[in-house]
Amino acid sequence: MHCLNLKLTYDCPNNCAFCFSRYMKSEILSLDNLLVTIEKGYRNGARELVLSGGEPTIHEEKFLKCLTAADRIGYEKYIIQTNGSGIAVGESIINFLADFSKRRDVAISFSIHGANSKTHDELSCTSGAFDKLILAMKKIFVETACTIYTNTVITRRNLNELQSIADFVKSFNPEIIQFAVMHAPDLKSLSVGLKESALAIRKLNISRDVLKTEGIPYCFMYGLEECVGESYWPEVLDIYNREGNYLADFNQREHGMRWKAAFCKECLLNEICAGIWTEHKAEFLNSNVRPIK
Repeated sequence: MHCLNLKLTYDCPNNCAFCFSRYMKSEILSLDNLLVTIEKGYRNGARELVLSGGEPTIHEEKFLKCLTAADRIGYEKYIIQTNGSGIAVGESIINFLADFSKRRDVAISFSIHGANSKTHDELSCTSGAFDKLILAMKKIFVETACTIYTNTVITRRNLNELQSIADFVKSFNPEIIQFAVMHAPDLKSLSVGLKESALAIRKLNISRDVLKTEGIPYCFMYGLEECVGESYWPEVLDIYNREGNYLADFNQREHGMRWKAAFCKECLLNEICAGIWTEHKAEFLNSNVRPIK
């Protein structure tokens, strides 16, 4: 499916150290231009809409007006990426999603940094963040028909809690439990490499139907190729991440975010592999990994 990823705001009540957009909180994305962009995306072929941030749910009016406009225009699938903070306190949001999810395919993708408040709040740099997350997840699970996804960025701090995170998430019957390699090249003290991340994921007791990864190439996930999350990404991705800046058919490698080695061309899965985050280039070259043949 053709997808439009729409940044509603860079504002966020949390201050996650590894957030790749943490330097952009002052960026303004006006409602008028967001609504114009939703129409433009549909005309361009997008039928899936991702609402992301920052935290998209903290500006309730903007959030609901964007969903209402997209629904009127005819988008078919919706993914809302959230830390739960706006959903936890926004009854209007829950009421809207309860009705909306009866008519549309809606997934709420929750960011989970730890299996308990100590780890999650520490990585969020926000006291009470975990309690709001759990309250939001319970509300979505009980009061709406939304599908639940979870995403956990693997860090040095939560590396030993990945199974515990998966275990408590299972009670919400998630369709996807995703673990992502950290994308913040300046935070080496928190970063966990490709090999160590892949080894930790391989040890997890999670159904392959649910387990997904991000940022780990197929060669590190040999035997678990169906769990590489990029396999399920939209065929075409448009992005709106700055005021007036619509990026059609966005490709992370073309924008210098991802990288592939010359020998990747020998791999059977090269055509569908997204490559690695550029900051993991040295590790990849020194890993003795070989193309899948």
